[in-house]
Amino acid sequence: MPHQRARHVLPLLLKRLKLWPVLGILGARQVGKSTLLRDQLATHIEALYQTMDNKELRSQAEKRPNYFLDREVEKTLIIDEVQKAPDLFDAIKVRVDEKRRPGRFLLSGSTEFSQKTGIRESLTGRIGIFRLYPLTLAESEEKKFSNPWVSGHFSSPAVPFKNLQRRMHQGGMPGICFLRSEEERRAAFDSWLETTCYRDIQQIRGAKISGDLAMEILSILPQLEEPTLAEISLALRVDSRKIKNHLDALESVFVLNRLNAHRLGTGKAQYYLFDSGLCYHLGGSPRLLLKTWLFNECLAQFEYSGVKVKVCHYRSSRKSSIDWVLERERQRSAYILTEEQAPGTYVFRAAEAFLKKAPQTKVFVLAPVDKPYPETKNIQVLPYGGLG
Repeated sequence: MPHQRARHVLPLLLKRLKLWPVLGILGARQVGKSTLLRDQLATHIEALYQTMDNKELRSQAEKRPNYFLDREVEKTLIIDEVQKAPDLFDAIKVRVDEKRRPGRFLLSGSTEFSQKTGIRESLTGRIGIFRLYPLTLAESEEKKFSNPWVSGHFSSPAVPFKNLQRRMHQGGMPGICFLRSEEERRAAFDSWLETTCYRDIQQIRGAKISGDLAMEILSILPQLEEPTLAEISLALRVDSRKIKNHLDALESVFVLNRLNAHRLGTGKAQYYLFDSGLCYHLGGSPRLLLKTWLFNECLAQFEYSGVKVKVCHYRSSRKSSIDWVLERERQRSAYILTEEQAPGTYVFRAAEAFLKKAPQTKVFVLAPVDKPYPETKNIQVLPYGGLG
C-alpha cells in the first residue's frame, strides 16, 4: 500500500532501542507514526502495540497505570499517543529505575512531551527522543536514504522537476499525499486542519487556545513574505501576546517549524508549516512552497542521520538575506534559495557579504539548474532535486 513506504528513521530507531530504556517518537498527526511502530517495526523486534486512541485501553491506563504496564513482560511495549494518559509517565519512570533494560518502552505522541501537556518531566535522562517528519522525497520515491544536507555531497537531481513539483504539491503526509484525486486531498487537508485546530491543540493544558484564531494563523502564514510574530499580528490585527501563545501551541503539536534569527544578523524568528502539501493547500507561493519543502528535507535528513544541527536564518542591516545557516561541530554552511535559472549578481552579493562576516562558511545557492557547479571558490550552485 502507498502509505506503507519504508521510513528512513527505522535503522537509527533500532540502534537506539539497544541503548535507551525508553524511546519517544514525536511528530504531527498523520505523518505515519502509528504505521511505523505498529507495522514496520514489528518485523524487526518483538513488541506489543497499544494505542491510547482506544478509549477502553486509555481508561485502564488512566485508572491503573501500573496494572496497565504489567503486560510489558520481556517485549518492547509500544504506547501510541501516550500523552493522552499522562499518569503513565511516572509509572514508566518507576519501572525503568527498578530495571534499566534497553528497549523496554517505545512511546509516541503528536504533542511535545512537556509541562504544557501536564506531563512532568519524569523521564529526563531515561528517554531518547526522535521526531518523525512528513515523507521525504527519497521515501516518497522509494529510494535509499541519502542525506546531502548532512554529508555535503550533492549530485544532479535524481527526480525530474515536474515530479518534484507534484511531490511538493501533494506533501508528505502518507494518508493524504497518495490520494489520487485532488478534490479528495483538499477534503483531507480541510479535515486535518479542523481536527488540529479544534481538537488537538485544545487538549494542551494550561493554554487558552481559540480554534478559530489557530485556523486564521495557519491560513495567513503562506501569504506572508516575512512570517514573523510581528507580521502575523499585524496581518490579523490581534495582540502579539495572543498570537505568540497560539504559535507556541501550534509548534508544540509540530505543525510549525520555528527558524530563529542568526546571532550575526538582525531580524526575528520566522515560522513555517511542517508540510509542503499543507502550504500548497493554503495558497502558498511557489517560492514559499519550495522553501517549506527544502526546510523539511533538511530537518528530516539530520534527524534520521542522528546528527544534531542548529538552523537559523540571516538578515543583514542592509536587508540582504540567507535562507538557512547550518551550524554543527565547528562546521558552518549557508544556503540561498533563488528561482532564477541563472542566479543574478544580487544573490552572489548576499553570499559574499555573509562570507565577510563568517569567512569559514561554505555557501550554496539553490537554483533550478540541472547540475551543480562552482560559481567561485567559496560559492557553489546546486539543483533543487539534488537536495532530496
